[in-house]
Amino acid sequence: MFTPPRTRSANVLDEDQCWAALESTGLGRLAVRAGEDIDLYPVNFLVSHRLLYFRSAPGTKMVELTRAPRVAFEADGSSDGLRWSVTVKGVAQRLGFDSEIEASGIRELRSLEPSDKWNYVRITPHGISGRRFASAE
Repeated sequence: MFTPPRTRSANVLDEDQCWAALESTGLGRLAVRAGEDIDLYPVNFLVSHRLLYFRSAPGTKMVELTRAPRVAFEADGSSDGLRWSVTVKGVAQRLGFDSEIEASGIRELRSLEPSDKWNYVRITPHGISGRRFASAE
């Protein structure tokens, strides 16, 4: 479990801390371009070798990712009275080969939403950033 050091103000997480934080949770938000607008989707995800993976049912999200694969992804969490938030910017790509699907481990990911999700997607990051701060609670 990721436990950031206790601080009194917001602090920047380094790259290793960002990945550790992402590995400690499994729910995030995916932002994709939808024409001139942006859509935001909650997704269950996993981290493997500093890549993000998620599953998706056919539909609008997959159509939008095909048209505009540059995405932003955000996840947050809390531990010991501290909150953290990590943002990843990258390119989403539907996995097309059984070998890469198996190697990613994505088939083991369980979704909170019970629909069939046969599209396996990898986000290859080109940037990651994060912050941690004391919780107001």
